[in-house]
Amino acid sequence: MIITMLKKLSFLLVACLALFIASPVSGLFFKTQKHPRYDALQPGDIVFQDTGGQQGEAVRAATGSDFTHCGVVFQAGETLYVLEAVQPVSVISLKEWKKRSTVFHARRLKNTAKLDEAAFTKALAWGEKQLGKPYDLHFKWDDNSLYCSELVWKIYRKSTGIALCQPKSFESYFLEDKTVRELIRQRYGDLDKLPKKEPVVAPSDLADSPLLIEVPRR
Repeated sequence: MIITMLKKLSFLLVACLALFIASPVSGLFFKTQKHPRYDALQPGDIVFQDTGGQQGEAVRAATGSDFTHCGVVFQAGETLYVLEAVQPVSVISLKEWKKRSTVFHARRLKNTAKLDEAAFTKALAWGEKQLGKPYDLHFKWDDNSLYCSELVWKIYRKSTGIALCQPKSFESYFLEDKTVRELIRQRYGDLDKLPKKEPVVAPSDLADSPLLIEVPRR
């Protein structure tokens, strides 16, 4: 299973590590501090962090969670990487990913039997097609552009058939905070133009999924 995944992932890494290094989004992250000491992470684990910046602050205010960004762990050789939707959809080493934030949290599918070789093959095939796509600033539910938790939700859905959580709508979140309203104004022009019924998944929704457990701590 791992050998098959590594062969597919090697091309993915070469194609997109350079894209991430040049990404302007990377400059928005905080420097790392002490993180929880987890047992070894493994492919398929979902990792969460706080991105900082205006969007991170708005997501935190709207959801009430410190988890404002997430990605999926993959492995190449002895190194773990994270597939994530930034600008653009890219891959970064888990070590470097952790350095960007004061927050780090890792969760794992309870039923790991679902993450078999067939699932990883599907996940890598679909994930590779998303590389280089733009970050979705409007949080739409199509595949033309992607935001972080949408990417994680869809890669699990398309590879295992599992919906990690039920998508919500914008109106399900707290939109009255001034930072949230300002971001909406910048992205949509006015609160009335926000597509309040649009399906949406936040990082905190994934973290709260009853299908996931926290990766065991040392």
